[in-house]
Amino acid sequence: MKKLFFFALLLAMMTGCGNNNQDRNDENDTTMNTELKPFDVQKNFAENGFTFFTKNLILCCGDSTESNAMTIGWGGIGNYLGHDRPAVTVYVAPARYTYEFMERHPRFTVMEFENDSVWQYMGKYSGRDGDKAAALGLHIAYTEHGTPYYEEAKTVIECETMTAWHQTEKDFRNNTPKEWYKEFEAGIHTVYIGEVIGAWKR
Repeated sequence: MKKLFFFALLLAMMTGCGNNNQDRNDENDTTMNTELKPFDVQKNFAENGFTFFTKNLILCCGDSTESNAMTIGWGGIGNYLGHDRPAVTVYVAPARYTYEFMERHPRFTVMEFENDSVWQYMGKYSGRDGDKAAALGLHIAYTEHGTPYYEEAKTVIECETMTAWHQTEKDFRNNTPKEWYKEFEAGIHTVYIGEVIGAWKR
């Protein structure tokens, strides 16, 4: 009877260990599949630069003490001040809460998400009224430079602002911006050009 008991106990322990190992392997596989990995935007950016910013990307700016994010529908990716200097251009209206962060902090991230609810929520609510990332269940992380991003992002591009252009009506050269801003109450967008200093994707 004792031998039968010990044999049953040993079999249960072996089965339990096997399941635990499988669970751990599954967890590790999930982690590996969802891990953000660095890539070279000049060599491996496969997106259409003319349509990338129509995907309702997320712009985030700040540091470990404060940050805010918003949905953006405009932008550009290319180069600035030399062929070996990849750059991202983003536009932020002065009435947006993120504008304050863009003016205070030297770096920002642009992110793409699989989940549409992220850009929908980020575009509807202001960070002045609450923590949007917490409301969405996003987990904030920081690059080696201390630039904030969200772990759930599909793509993250980190930029250091090289220049900012505070547009005025005097800068408009044709009727397209003149007509567009007639109905826009948040003010004329400031143009920020950032040098790409890091990029990651799944």
